[in-house]
Amino acid sequence: MHRRIVIADDDPVIIDLLETRLGMAQYQVIATHDAQAAVALVMTQEPVAVILDVQMPGGGGLAALAKIKADHRTARLPVMMLTGERNAETVLQAMEGGADDYMVKPFHPDQVLERISRMLDRAAKPPAAATWNV
Repeated sequence: MHRRIVIADDDPVIIDLLETRLGMAQYQVIATHDAQAAVALVMTQEPVAVILDVQMPGGGGLAALAKIKADHRTARLPVMMLTGERNAETVLQAMEGGADDYMVKPFHPDQVLERISRMLDRAAKPPAAATWNV
């Protein structure tokens, strides 16, 4: 099984930092600086997770999130928003749009790795069956 992660962020320093830390954990990182390119990578590279910035060229991370979650092939793909956007409205919009996690910059790379691991663990578990107590 491949361990590929697509990262979209317009800051090359962030991409380098994440490539280094995730690479140390045996993830293959495919990065772009553009939201539209991120969606195209998700559709062609079959990643296990996606990390999106909110503010970037190509429509932004929230638009990319909407496209990823709207496609039946990628709707269950774990997506983390990793951004400098701190306002509650943006966080709510991301979470309601299907983001699995929301992390604010600045961050520690080990925290990102831990949260990616948790997202992947949750995604690997089948959805719990609904039970009715009558």
